[in-house]
Amino acid sequence: MKREIFYPESVAIIGASQDTGKAGHQLMKSLLDEGFTGTIYPVHPREEEILGLKCYKTLKDIEDTVDLIIISIPAFAVLDVMQEAAERGDVKTAIIISAGFSETAIPERVDLEKEIVELAHKNNIRIFGPNCNGFINTENKFTTSFAPGQNLSPGDIGFITQSGSFGGSVMMMAAEEPKSLGFNKWSHLGNMADVTNMEILESYETDPKINVVGLYMEGVREGRELMEIGSRVSREKPVLTIKVGRTELGSKAALSHTGTLAGSDQVYDTAFKQSGIVRVETIEELVDGLKATSMLPRASSSKIAILTECGGPGIISMDEIDNDDVAELAHVSTETVEKLKEALPPMAMVCKPDGYIDMTAAALEKEHADAMRLLLDDPGVDSLLVISLPPTFLPAEGVAEVIAEVAAEYDKPVAACFMKGEDMEPSRKYLEEHGVPTFETPERSARALINNIKCSLEIKSDRVRGLKPQDKLLFNKDKFSNLITEFTPEERNPLEPEVYDFLEKYEIDLLPHSFVASRDEALAKAEELGYPLVMKVVSPQVIHKSDVGGVKLNLKNSEEVGKAYDGLMADIKKNVPNADIKGVILTPMAAGGLEVIIGVTRDPQFGPTVMFGLGGVFVEVFKDISFRIAPFTEEDAREMIEETRAYQLLKGVRGEKPKDIEALAELLVKIGDLVTLNPAIKELDLNPVMVQEDGFTILDARIITD
Repeated sequence: MKREIFYPESVAIIGASQDTGKAGHQLMKSLLDEGFTGTIYPVHPREEEILGLKCYKTLKDIEDTVDLIIISIPAFAVLDVMQEAAERGDVKTAIIISAGFSETAIPERVDLEKEIVELAHKNNIRIFGPNCNGFINTENKFTTSFAPGQNLSPGDIGFITQSGSFGGSVMMMAAEEPKSLGFNKWSHLGNMADVTNMEILESYETDPKINVVGLYMEGVREGRELMEIGSRVSREKPVLTIKVGRTELGSKAALSHTGTLAGSDQVYDTAFKQSGIVRVETIEELVDGLKATSMLPRASSSKIAILTECGGPGIISMDEIDNDDVAELAHVSTETVEKLKEALPPMAMVCKPDGYIDMTAAALEKEHADAMRLLLDDPGVDSLLVISLPPTFLPAEGVAEVIAEVAAEYDKPVAACFMKGEDMEPSRKYLEEHGVPTFETPERSARALINNIKCSLEIKSDRVRGLKPQDKLLFNKDKFSNLITEFTPEERNPLEPEVYDFLEKYEIDLLPHSFVASRDEALAKAEELGYPLVMKVVSPQVIHKSDVGGVKLNLKNSEEVGKAYDGLMADIKKNVPNADIKGVILTPMAAGGLEVIIGVTRDPQFGPTVMFGLGGVFVEVFKDISFRIAPFTEEDAREMIEETRAYQLLKGVRGEKPKDIEALAELLVKIGDLVTLNPAIKELDLNPVMVQEDGFTILDARIITD
């Protein structure tokens, strides 16, 4: 999408009205009140003049050039207007405010929207909406939003929303900050029949006036497009998003552990993480994060020091930092600690714990200034949070002045929490006017600094973002692509022996194994493999083998193998009468280790998604799992292992030796690569995988194809 769309020089409002209760009136009034720099042409069949401007009967009657049209009329009349726009030949953009299209799910309304879009595409017209609020550009004072309290304060934030009311709420909250938080551009896409949120995000990427991006997201059509664009933007600009709609994914995949454990929200969370996009949970956290990243310098590390003169709020902020998986309390040097003790009142608690300084209410302006300088001079401190509720004997304005003065001396992030209250408003406004963001509560201030750190570290990181490039796959695409189709009949999923053959072709280590179709073959192969052995049934109707007697363990000799074969056949015939038994697999008993699961499911938006977690019975009990969207790097694989509680067990606990985490990470990468090359694989489960001190053993494998 061309950035020039945001800079129309002439606008026609279809549905302009004298009636103050109509959207067409409010749209005109907003453009006039805000001082839109271009020309406005109201269009109404029965009016001569609206708000002092000449009115035109139809769009065709406007003789001069029209760059953009705003349509605010009933849905059934929109197609005719779009036809007029097409005939003119000069209209580049249409913002369709009107509702009543595909969002209704009424077939004829859905078809009407499609017809409008097809007409627009044929005539090189881009469409915002339908059912949208359009966009705001504070540079040229263009706005089609009719949200109350809309904020056209200039700033460096680019915002994208799939909800007009949410986007309006963000604008109102931003306007109510002590110093109004400014936007550069604000976009609401409605039905996204043409222009999508990803196109807007891409346009913000190259917009020199936008330095911070905020998103309200309900979903995307192409998840990999989100990862591709998001990973590029987050290299240069902080990107914060709130994603709603926490729905389950894979409810139809009842046969797969992976399918039933994967949730669409977790997949989105993974996509954001791989793309460098920082996810927030609430509207307050989003506004606070935009404020912090817009006003503060980039953090160079995760270290935050807390300087407070009120204990309770300080402890709350400390807990918020301690509970985060990225930020941490700063390590303050011994020399700085001693200087702080000399500079502060004797009852002050200095670095108890490290990085937390409670000056107590006895600290005056000088103590605030001295302590701030000492902390900001310390190389172990990268960000500083100052928390204060100045007592009546200490003017808040004076404290604000010294905080702003000292903060201006350093290129380090400094934020302030002056607590919520009318008495604090003048001080908060002073601070923000002098470049120090302020927040109403200790947890919000800590979270804002944390999100600034996360965005900053993403920008500074040189890790591979998004999806690993195809030329970095471990396997040659021409040689390995679509191996699954070589042995999988269309009428069924591959059997376990076929899955083993497939995995071995991808250089994935497996125990020696033999597929046999009779008792005599089992006895003969058992002698070749050696004891002890495991015997597993092979049948397309038997999925969870151990539940129906389809697994026999620790077979020590030929007599036990014979008995196990007879018993297994009897158990399957009893428990699964319709089972087509193809034979059994024999394989040596595996050495001990930690049971984990590796699985794959295909997300409708993001494609192949790899899951890792504790295996065996633990996978469904604890759901200790993490995800990555394939293909991904070994760094991603190590991170997904570290995100689970299984990681602590893999490192070794209570005297146990650590397991082979590097081999496990390599296996995860291989699985991600092979499912990327084999789109016929719908689901894959390796469960359990025993991770040992040296390598791993795959005990069971299953593939489900389309």
